[in-house]
Amino acid sequence: MKPNPYERRHQVQQSAIKADQVEYNSIKNGPTPVDAGFYTERVAGAMDDFGPDDPLITEDWQQDDLRIEDAVGQIHEQILRRMEILKDSYPFELKSGTLKYKGRSTRSNRNPGPIYEFLLAICSAESLTRNAYTQLPRVFERVSAQLIAAYFGEHVRSIHVGFPRDSNVGTSFKEAMKYVSHHTGEWAWGPDDGLPDEPAQGDAGCDFIAWPDTLDGRRIGQLFILGQCACGNNWEDKLSDLNLKELSKWFNPLSVVTPVRTFTTPFYVTDVLLREVSRKAGLFFDRARLTLLSKKYKKAIANSLLRKMDKSIELVFS
Repeated sequence: MKPNPYERRHQVQQSAIKADQVEYNSIKNGPTPVDAGFYTERVAGAMDDFGPDDPLITEDWQQDDLRIEDAVGQIHEQILRRMEILKDSYPFELKSGTLKYKGRSTRSNRNPGPIYEFLLAICSAESLTRNAYTQLPRVFERVSAQLIAAYFGEHVRSIHVGFPRDSNVGTSFKEAMKYVSHHTGEWAWGPDDGLPDEPAQGDAGCDFIAWPDTLDGRRIGQLFILGQCACGNNWEDKLSDLNLKELSKWFNPLSVVTPVRTFTTPFYVTDVLLREVSRKAGLFFDRARLTLLSKKYKKAIANSLLRKMDKSIELVFS
């Protein structure tokens, strides 16, 4: 019986991570066979998640070969799917089982910058909490805010409120949200009785807020888009961190119209997992969607952030 795709969804997502590793090696070391590294993983016993055991095969090495064949096949499928979705925005080509990097993207009317490489760099970094790598998630949050604002329309503004914040927004979450209230006319700060002055979590799960201008100057009943960003390997554990009921206890009121939740991650999320994560997180934007947003809204990302993206790529792939 053919395995149910939903039952294998986490295994398929693992194949997406393996595809990332092939892409990383292709940028860093040159053209890379899709099956590179799997034979060392067989020795290490790291292939158990791939391929069903065949009851007719009794030798362990033969079972391992079947798992490797299944794993490599899934990676091929993942790369082909990315090529299908992204078309000329995918910066690699696949020939005869080898992935070749087509070269750094150039900023032009056709391609605004190396967004795919930047997102892959975040997923490939040794650490996001050590030394210069801490800059990667900070840049990602701000890039996400600008791309999501562009997605919702030309009259949409955004403010980054996640920790750490820009100095003009304020050092604390309370100061940041008063800044939002000043610019939007809503989000009046007013914690429920008994609450401390600040939430224990530095940003209450909200990294940015975007909203379209109502155009008539009446700042009542606006649509707010709230963004949660997750860059670490544990991004699936953060899908529900942005909780409107929990957030609302800090405001009186939160906003007149119920906000829309969005979730951004630099990881590529497979089709079979997309429905599940969207149900938990709201509007979901992964590497593929963010790459295509960057292409469609070519001027959405500020030049200062493009320069920081360049530095991030050099840091990870050098």
